[in-house]
Amino acid sequence: MASGGKARPETPPGPARPVWTDVLASIEDGVVVIDAAGCVADLNPAAEELVGVSAQHAVGLPVAAMFTHDRGGPGLRGSECGAFLWPAELVQGTIHEGVARRRAEGLVASRGGTLEVSAACAPVHDANGGLAGAVLVLRDLTLQRTLEATGRRVERLSALGTVALGLAHEIRNPLGGIKGAAQLLRGALTDPGQVRCTDIIIREVERLDGLVEQLRELTTPPTLKLEAVNIHRVLNDVLALQRQTPVWQSIAVRAEFDPSLPPVRGDRAALVQVFLNLVKNAVEAMGGAGQLVVSTRIETRFHIRRVHGRGHFLSVAIEDGGPGISEEDQARLFSPFFTTKTTGTGLGLALCHRIVAEHGGTIGYEPGTRGGARFRVTLPVGEDDVGDGGR
Repeated sequence: MASGGKARPETPPGPARPVWTDVLASIEDGVVVIDAAGCVADLNPAAEELVGVSAQHAVGLPVAAMFTHDRGGPGLRGSECGAFLWPAELVQGTIHEGVARRRAEGLVASRGGTLEVSAACAPVHDANGGLAGAVLVLRDLTLQRTLEATGRRVERLSALGTVALGLAHEIRNPLGGIKGAAQLLRGALTDPGQVRCTDIIIREVERLDGLVEQLRELTTPPTLKLEAVNIHRVLNDVLALQRQTPVWQSIAVRAEFDPSLPPVRGDRAALVQVFLNLVKNAVEAMGGAGQLVVSTRIETRFHIRRVHGRGHFLSVAIEDGGPGISEEDQARLFSPFFTTKTTGTGLGLALCHRIVAEHGGTIGYEPGTRGGARFRVTLPVGEDDVGDGGR
């Protein structure tokens, strides 16, 4: 109490944790708060994940240092980091001009590589209208770019469909005639060599007929019968089927399943087809010996916005210990008729892509941790299923 004065009323204790801290933590886009001097004042967990820097290391640093930090600790890595400085330049321009900067897109350094993000920056004013700093919002574009690529592939398949359906009709008619004639001829032959020749004709006609049918399936997908599907049951059934094949031999399986995963909304038979194809490819790539790793998890890198909230994805990875896939071949993996096998039709992965796209998911290739190939499938879970667990 001041001398000769009255006692001041005690100020009510404030909240132990500022409300805005909880708000920042709840936002799924990366948010970075910058003070008027251009230094990081705070950032939310999403921003920590995007740029691969903890708030503990970033707070107090110039904003440029956050985007050019060394993974062993904060600090500039050198001139090669200039490509990642564009978000910092966006912030500096906003603080200098005092006006919001338009959304820009580019790469930022993250844990284990780079990410494509969009960024927007707006000034923050104090109660007197003075410039107090800026706020930078970062959004991961991984899912958007993947879905765009998926859409382009689907469009190419649709364009192919018109031609394929006409060809399928024109091809199957003469194939039926060739097969019928070969069967009649076979019944009239007694020479073993000639019988073998007719058997080859019949077998190859049947192979061509199967190829035409696959092409029809690729271009005219059936209507999906959607239901709640436990992805782990699908994977266990697929592995059980593949274990019975001659090519399995001495393959060892390591299953890394997240038991808390919710079910997906999908067509069980179609999903079995997808994972059966991926597992079969992995087993064949290893030549019957090696370790097959099948893992599942909730995909934390991205989500989709829905009317009643956000939609989550689960992720399934199939990784083999084979030779992997060359960079030259990776861009054509899901194209019809492209194959790295000597006996493949080149339609298996294209069919997988079509089925996954129909489910609203994505499928992609990434190098395996042991030098082999890893295919990752992401599928949206049901709107009301997050946290319910697998059924």
